[in-house]
Amino acid sequence: MSTREMICHLVTDSVPSADLDLLYALVLKFVPTDEPLPDELEALKETADETEFVSHDEIDWD
Repeated sequence: MSTREMICHLVTDSVPSADLDLLYALVLKFVPTDEPLPDELEALKETADETEFVSHDEIDWD
């Protein structure tokens, strides 16, 4: 039996229904996301005016 199957059986057989929402939220912490969360977007907006961007060509690499 694979680890994935063992986890599925463990959840199906052992976790009470009342705890499934909590377990789901916990598992989501391990799932990478490609899109920023709303609070991350807000933090980016707040710092946009404070950020200075320098192009690669403007840097003296010597």
